[in-house]
Amino acid sequence: MSSANPFVAALRGRCPRCGEGQLFTGYLRLAPYCPVCHEDFRHADSGDGPAVFVMFAVGAVVVPIAFILEFAAHWPPWAIVGVVAVMTVALSLALLQPFKAMLFALQWKHAAGEAQRVDQGRPDDEA
Repeated sequence: MSSANPFVAALRGRCPRCGEGQLFTGYLRLAPYCPVCHEDFRHADSGDGPAVFVMFAVGAVVVPIAFILEFAAHWPPWAIVGVVAVMTVALSLALLQPFKAMLFALQWKHAAGEAQRVDQGRPDDEA
């Protein structure tokens, strides 16, 4: 079975293999397997990666808006804090699931796994 486009599958929240089965059983909880093609999802874990990318993306949007509201629009500080806080929470919640799905789909496509130390038995390691 050929794999689906990982970007399209991730944005739709679907299985990266078949592109049909639901990837999530909850807001951020991955299904243990695809209900359509039965691909096992337990081997891949995106960890904190999605949160890091979301922080960078949200910061790149919210910080310039805060500066514009402060220096160009001359809003009072309490209003700026309120707007920035709401935008930060809303954007973070909106982006977490697609970013997690994207990282999972790319991990799956490239068969990425946890790094393992492999002892090559080099002579300089004998000390």
